[in-house]
Amino acid sequence: MADTPKIFVFCNTKDCQVGAADWHSMIAIAEDGTFLAGHICSHHAFAEHDMGIVEGGRKRDLYAAHYPQGFEVVWVEDATNSKELDAAYEKNQAKAKQAAGG
Repeated sequence: MADTPKIFVFCNTKDCQVGAADWHSMIAIAEDGTFLAGHICSHHAFAEHDMGIVEGGRKRDLYAAHYPQGFEVVWVEDATNSKELDAAYEKNQAKAKQAAGG
């Protein structure tokens, strides 16, 4: 599966991993930098289904539309410490800059 594109799902809420937040802002970003989905969960544990981390979960239709040949959903527990997520974010920011004419 080395060539299967990845979709990174992470919680974008401060202290999300320790359950300190009342609401959990989940984000899905493709490895090519494309924002694919967002969702607010009332509990961190709901992310697996709500963000399509597990087969049969929500959002997988959006992921399949972006990567029709297949994809791997990767849960990023610590969004502040992931080189792969950082690379996807850099691509996302480059796309945003290009779209803004810069």
